[in-house]
Amino acid sequence: MIKEKVPNRQTLNAWCNKIDKAQSLGLRTSLMAQVVVKCLSLFSLIIGFYYFSHIAHDWVVNQTPATARDVTGLAVCLGMSWLLQGAFNASSSSAKMQVLNKLEQCLQQVFIERQYALIRQHSVYYWQTVWLHHLQAFADWALEYRVQQMIAVVVPLFALAVIFYVNPVIGIGLLLTLPVVPLFMIIVGKGAAALHRKHFIALERLGSLFTDRLAALPMLANYQAHQKQTALLKDASENLNARTMKVVSVAFLSNSVLDFFATLAVALAAVFIGFSLLGELSIGPEITLQQGLWILLTVPLLLSEMKKLGQIYHQKAQAEAAKTELAPLFSRFTQNFSGSAVNPANADSAHHHLSEPDAQLTATNFKVFDINTGQTHIPTVKTTSTDDDPPALLYAESLAVFKGDKILISGRSGSGKTLLLEALGGQRPSTHKFSEPVIWITQHPVITPGTVRENLCLNDTYTDDALMKAIDAVELDAWLSLLPCGLDTVMTDYPLLSGGEAQRLSLARALLRSDNIWLLDEPTAHLPDSQHARLAQLIERLGRDKTLIWASHKALPANWFNRFWTVSRSTNEQDALSKSESKLEVGLKSKIDALQDGHPQGCSSVTATSFKANATQKECSLDEK
Repeated sequence: MIKEKVPNRQTLNAWCNKIDKAQSLGLRTSLMAQVVVKCLSLFSLIIGFYYFSHIAHDWVVNQTPATARDVTGLAVCLGMSWLLQGAFNASSSSAKMQVLNKLEQCLQQVFIERQYALIRQHSVYYWQTVWLHHLQAFADWALEYRVQQMIAVVVPLFALAVIFYVNPVIGIGLLLTLPVVPLFMIIVGKGAAALHRKHFIALERLGSLFTDRLAALPMLANYQAHQKQTALLKDASENLNARTMKVVSVAFLSNSVLDFFATLAVALAAVFIGFSLLGELSIGPEITLQQGLWILLTVPLLLSEMKKLGQIYHQKAQAEAAKTELAPLFSRFTQNFSGSAVNPANADSAHHHLSEPDAQLTATNFKVFDINTGQTHIPTVKTTSTDDDPPALLYAESLAVFKGDKILISGRSGSGKTLLLEALGGQRPSTHKFSEPVIWITQHPVITPGTVRENLCLNDTYTDDALMKAIDAVELDAWLSLLPCGLDTVMTDYPLLSGGEAQRLSLARALLRSDNIWLLDEPTAHLPDSQHARLAQLIERLGRDKTLIWASHKALPANWFNRFWTVSRSTNEQDALSKSESKLEVGLKSKIDALQDGHPQGCSSVTATSFKANATQKECSLDEK
């Protein structure tokens, strides 16, 4: 387990303030506006209680009808309280919706930027939970819990001031009992936060297990593994049920204790006022019926706001769990660093770009970092590395890519081929990346449930002639001719594509775009050898005028490529000994030997480039099968 650095430890409030400033969410303005409106509503209600107690005193003690001033004051106060409460509800709902929309836009932007490098870190169910639950949990905490938290401080203080003004003895008694409520909320809240985190982990595991087994139903049928997998799902479900009941039990315990102290405080105040009115007690100033009734109506209001805070206290635990997942995703928004900090520009590489027009990338001291390194400063090549710098997962002394290059990346599974491609494509923090858009073709092409046309266009617009030309180029014309509606056939209404056909469809997408750099992450990895050979030949033919960087385990003709990069990994004993005081530095050493057969114009060279990988980083385990 990697110990988190102290500078990255921040409270939920501190992180909330950072994301608020970075994205102009307006949380502080909305918070203060809602608190003011809600407090005015409750203050109007307390003043209304004053008029009501006067009316009751006149009826019972003076046996006279209520004065017009008291009736008018009561009506005005109750009307103001009702209108302000409505305004509070409307503003709260509107503010939460606006914040949620902005957070969804931020998360969508992160998905667009990091794409495959981010999505493959977790299951589909995990990302659904982040989108549907964690964003909502943060918005609820920011604009509901925090509002109620401030109200639960301001309103009781105002009510206590009123009670002290009427009878200091009752005020002192309430002042002694009230701290017990927030103290217990803190104690219970600590346990609730831990339970919520465990509950989310269990929920995410069960959801991931269920979606994975649904996708593997044909395989389960072939191996007759239904009963074993059903037992696994049952065990995971029972584990989740047990954790859910623990969370519910803590919630019931919290509400029960809050109700107990609230009832006890009201009962003590009522007994004291009752005996004082009967003349049995003469402690403190004399209490009239009007004063006693006003206090009895105000005390429950004083405690009700604390009870409401206790009822939604679970939102803080949920927000803590949400912050743990969202903070790494939103790290680029919460840090005050320039856009080049994630992929800092290299002054030397810029010079090389100018001196060699055909160069699409020249990198010296190329480094690839963890997917969440946006929380810290990433050093450029001109800065001196220190112990505080984030560890580099991969390191190369120099890399060069020229227009029209055909580069083959080979290496064992987990050595870092996918990591390298993600960094070059700008999906992962690194010191260098391509400055122009790239085409990314992975092992598993995404087929959306829309039509064939929608799968090819992907929100872009192309003519039917362009689509048919791309279909013909990837040799899918025979398959398309069998579809009942041609390009407008819905994919889910027709038998699924084979693995080779799906990859051909992804190639057609690439041909429709004018980008000149193709990053191929083992596109034929899961195909039989015969399909692998045919698809590889098709890619080589279609990409002759493109820059291809092709990672592959399977054999490919060497004459297709003019450069060969080998990604390997081995234990670095000296590094382990020199850094023996820190477990984080005991790891693996990876290196890329870039055997570059030279520039297409004939300039040949051989460059040995070292890659360095930190074994403790989970992103080192790449190319998971």
